Amino acid sequence: MQNRYVGDIGDFGKYGLLRTFFSSRQPPLYGQHLRLAVAWYLFPNESHTSDGKFTDYPELRSCDPSLFDELKRLVDTNNRNVAAIRRSGILPDDTMYYECCLSYSRQASRASRQATRQDWLDGALEATEGAHVIFVDPDNGISETADRFRKNGPKYVFMDDLRCFHERGQSLIVYHHSGRRGKALEQIQHLSERLQQGLGLSHRPPALWWRRVSARFYFIVPRPEHETTLKSKVDLLVNSPWKHHFQLVES
Repeated sequence: MQNRYVGDIGDFGKYGLLRTFFSSRQPPLYGQHLRLAVAWYLFPNESHTSDGKFTDYPELRSCDPSLFDELKRLVDTNNRNVAAIRRSGILPDDTMYYECCLSYSRQASRASRQATRQDWLDGALEATEGAHVIFVDPDNGISETADRFRKNGPKYVFMDDLRCFHERGQSLIVYHHSGRRGKALEQIQHLSERLQQGLGLSHRPPALWWRRVSARFYFIVPRPEHETTLKSKVDLLVNSPWKHHFQLVES
């Protein structure tokens, strides 16, 4: 995640999904109130790409008018940062947040970078303790091959990061930006299989595929005690106005 993405079309889909899953306007299903935590893998703004500039999408407003209007306000006032999202109230009042930046100085040794990343992860775990579901929001997504201690390492979440949350009893919603290798469905199937193996799941987790402008995937990884409720939330999303923009992919 980078601050410059706040309010773009992908951000609208992201928070639309989270509001559908965790809206305080909806009664808890099956007697469960699931508390959300947002863990932004915040990376410093870059300027060498045009990412984050697609902020004009009035045709999508009907999916969630109040969310649309709030994100438009942030864009129009040049208040595009995750702290503004936290303050905006677009997510439930009891939502927990972790918004510390994760990056390395160019001169830092590998040992220093290891310590920086571990300190960041420790902080994320502390800040999200007590939440039922962690939304994991890396800049690029899940990686099996990137070197986490090189310059772009902070743009990725790794399987052992996810295990830290999942093994202490928290469900996950994990963001992944579609890569250039392989078709989108192939990427989803591969990552779903890797999540099953890496987290010791009984079955492959489903994904919600955001299909506007650039493909983004949201993997839903429930703990057994949250599975029925999260499945009902997926069903709610794909039977709402969002159904024209998200596709459910189940392995």
